[in-house]
Amino acid sequence: MLNTGIRRPSVLVLDSEPEFLIALEHVLEEEGFSTTTTWDAREATVLLASLHFDVVLVGEHPPEVRSAELLRQLEGQQKTIPCIVVQSAARYPFEAQYLCALGVYAVISRWKHKAIVEQIRQSLRRSCSAANHAMAGWRQPNAG
Repeated sequence: MLNTGIRRPSVLVLDSEPEFLIALEHVLEEEGFSTTTTWDAREATVLLASLHFDVVLVGEHPPEVRSAELLRQLEGQQKTIPCIVVQSAARYPFEAQYLCALGVYAVISRWKHKAIVEQIRQSLRRSCSAANHAMAGWRQPNAG
């Protein structure tokens, strides 16, 4: 990819399947994202503590740690990184609700690469909008 001097949004992808990591890395790089992949949850934790990522994609069963545990670690580090969980099959609605309660932006099918790209873009737009509002002293009103 041509280096234009513009910082590309960075995505960390944690999953236990190398084929998925390779395929998604290729798609994300083609779409203009800077992508770091790992199948090791401990490495992901170190990367999250030491590098900046704009979005984190987590497989439904990352090795050595459950998705929920990784989300709690992010919260413990006070990281407000949009996190998307990718799954191989539709799950129970309460599982998606549980993950969203932990701060997940979306739960999406792992093999729908274009949908994953669009969800990353939506997450970036939402997170940029929230950051801009916070800098301006604006807070989103509570629904309800």
